[in-house]
Amino acid sequence: MVRVVIQLDDYLVKLAADLPRRFEYARGLRRRFIFEELQGKVNSFMGGGRCATVFLPGLRATGKTTLLGQLYFYTHSLSSEVIYLPVDELKLLGFTLIEAVERYLEIFRPERPVLLLDEVQYDEKWPLTLKVLNDRKQFLIIATGSSALNLKESPDLARRAEHIHVHPLTFREYLYLSEGVLGKGSLKPLLDFDVELIERSMAESAPYLWKAEEYLRTGSLPFSFDRKEPEVYEAVFTLIERMIYRDLPQVKGFDSQTLEKTLKLLFLLANPKGERFSYERLSKILGMAKGTVISTINALIKAGILVEIPSIGGMTKKVKKGPKLKFLAPTLRAALLYKSGELEKGLSALLEDAVAFYLSKIGKLEYEPEKGGADFVLTVDGRKYVVEVGLGKDRVTQVRRSMERVSADGGIVIGEKFYANDDILSIPWRRFLVLI
Repeated sequence: MVRVVIQLDDYLVKLAADLPRRFEYARGLRRRFIFEELQGKVNSFMGGGRCATVFLPGLRATGKTTLLGQLYFYTHSLSSEVIYLPVDELKLLGFTLIEAVERYLEIFRPERPVLLLDEVQYDEKWPLTLKVLNDRKQFLIIATGSSALNLKESPDLARRAEHIHVHPLTFREYLYLSEGVLGKGSLKPLLDFDVELIERSMAESAPYLWKAEEYLRTGSLPFSFDRKEPEVYEAVFTLIERMIYRDLPQVKGFDSQTLEKTLKLLFLLANPKGERFSYERLSKILGMAKGTVISTINALIKAGILVEIPSIGGMTKKVKKGPKLKFLAPTLRAALLYKSGELEKGLSALLEDAVAFYLSKIGKLEYEPEKGGADFVLTVDGRKYVVEVGLGKDRVTQVRRSMERVSADGGIVIGEKFYANDDILSIPWRRFLVLI
């Protein structure tokens, strides 16, 4: 068998020439809302602005590579001094990231290049490499990586780099990318109890509300658009397996047996009754030490699969009562429920995932651990809101009691009806989802 040795110089020249073809698929796709912010970074740099390093950490399948492809075309329309480097591909070919960047600079001789670096976590020395490149004050570096990427980031680099997380899709962004309708929205009218603006948004979005359940099941990750529903679940389940067996070992050195039980743990947590499981019960069901269960859940949080919502109150209460756990993207839970045959029972749980995702983007999110306590307590700009999520239930009395207990400024019910009084607002869940 003849071993083919690829020279780095030849690879880079071919890569640079081939990028328009490689990213041709991205030309016709609508851009994620985050693109505008990244476009601004490029414009500032091209206009003589400061050099910078921007990290784009995020869950797998949130469209990070497509974002870089679209940024490549946009930047190339302004200057030829742009290169995209797939770090996973470099590793496969036996090249390091620093070698590739140094040879690119030597071959093409750019003065102020834009470096688009994809999946940087595949290079073992990426934190040091990016720190060295950043300190040269010569580049705009935009680098993507898994959510676990932050864990190996050096303190020096963390201080130097800006972080812009690539989140799953909101319902509004899902509608924009799939249908070309609506645009960016805001939760500010909800927090301000601005009934007029909420009603205006409700009227604008009314024709699309029927897609809300579709969004909860399959729409929070952008690769679902051209697939049938069962295909989405199978693809997402494969994605979950990849995150467990590829990403988690980067977070913590779990053995193969622990990784197998991690998948079982996710099935338990995806069950609509999964939140009721204590660490002790999970330990018994899985045959894992309680400490291992806790460290596994922490790893799933750091890898971006789960979201941790702490209990409200002092440290003693928080230590005694564990966090509420939600899936970062509702589609992750939906795929697990589909595989276990329980998807039809999971709408409320999927909705709570989406609500937690929305609210955690704008403020500090906690929950009230007592029986009958609030689903969520949101603090934004010094104002505290009790938030209850419920399908077919009147939660106003419960909200009022929770408001008194936690000294909240307002209460929000996400359920079936729309009405508002001085300090409590109720909004139908589909109309809440379409606000942003």
